Amino acid sequence: MKICVFSDSHGNPDKMKEAIGREKPNLVFFLGDGERDIAALRRDCPQLPLQAVRGNCDLHSELPAALTCVAGGVRFFLTHGHRFGVKTDRWFDALKEEARRSHAQAALFGHTHEAFLQQDGSLLLMNPGSIRGYAASYGVIEIRDGSLLPRIVYL
Repeated sequence: MKICVFSDSHGNPDKMKEAIGREKPNLVFFLGDGERDIAALRRDCPQLPLQAVRGNCDLHSELPAALTCVAGGVRFFLTHGHRFGVKTDRWFDALKEEARRSHAQAALFGHTHEAFLQQDGSLLLMNPGSIRGYAASYGVIEIRDGSLLPRIVYL
């Protein structure tokens, strides 16, 4: 299974569509700040499953602030990150605590616009960065035999 992880598109769905065309994922996770862009993805890729959470700029959104889901036998905790102080807590203690409370194997977050990838014991932490701008990036997670193979891709 291959998952594309996007965040912080802020009105630019084109690079997400480009990445989807390149990666051919089985699933997309969107981590907030671009809810309108998700509508464009759903319209242009209706067969592609998509899980999304709202960000601090997704005003009046009905999307959840956080979501726990299972894909490929792996439990993921998805959030934008602003409610867990990811810009000020560089150790991500609150985020890790909530992800572990949810029994997640991976905590995915955005908000900082900076890509980040780290294994913290049994918990994978990934921020795909922002999918817009000159330093656009996204995450890819492949699941093989229950193992997570994550990477950050720069456009």
